[in-house]
Amino acid sequence: MVIFQEMNDFQKWYSIFWKTKYYKNNQICYNSAKPKDNKILLIKQGILSVQTTNRQGEKTNSEILVAGDIVNIEALKEARGEWDIPGLIQYQVVALGLVEIYEIEKEFLLSHLYVDPRQYHQFFERTIIQLINVSFSYAISNKRPQDKIAWTLFRIAEKVGEQHKKDRNLIILPSFVTQTFVSEMSNTGKSRATEAYRALLKNGVLIQRHGHKMIDFKRLLNYLKQEVLSDYSISKATNQADESFFKKG
Repeated sequence: MVIFQEMNDFQKWYSIFWKTKYYKNNQICYNSAKPKDNKILLIKQGILSVQTTNRQGEKTNSEILVAGDIVNIEALKEARGEWDIPGLIQYQVVALGLVEIYEIEKEFLLSHLYVDPRQYHQFFERTIIQLINVSFSYAISNKRPQDKIAWTLFRIAEKVGEQHKKDRNLIILPSFVTQTFVSEMSNTGKSRATEAYRALLKNGVLIQRHGHKMIDFKRLLNYLKQEVLSDYSISKATNQADESFFKKG
């Protein structure tokens, strides 16, 4: 995504319609209980965690946001009605390290995007992908713990993983990606998450070496294709539709 600050036309309106805000590790960057409907919070740099509250009243990690993601994605919604994010779910966004966020007047941002169709497309494509990732996580919420953990590891690797210098198939995970973090993000109980971790270590998807947690990306993809994504493939859906049709006949 093009960094808006590099656009001359965008730069000259600094402090009037947009500004850069800085946050330290563990600092709350946004809370849905205090929405900013007229502003879009776009991440320039850093990693953040979206935290929700579980039944015990504890904060749990549910999503990772990185540069280019929108912190308050519900602010893009124009019409206000019964379907209202703050009324449905409360969440907060916390910095995992140093973070920079663009706080942009909503109408100003959208008007600039309309001028450049390419940026408009990139912006909303990124937003759609962000929503699809979360939606699919809910779609597989009834899957086996091992499957949910595998999908969560894929999402984490894609967003914040670092390729190993000698073997680019190996993805090094950041230190904050603990078993508890993955358990929370996949909505899996701790005991079941431990079992899933052991299984993924056994089949070589997860690797622990020299104090680093790594993922064998090819093995992870193969696992997801066979155990998770196959249920949502077009061919699978077509076969199910055919079976349903013949049963009716």
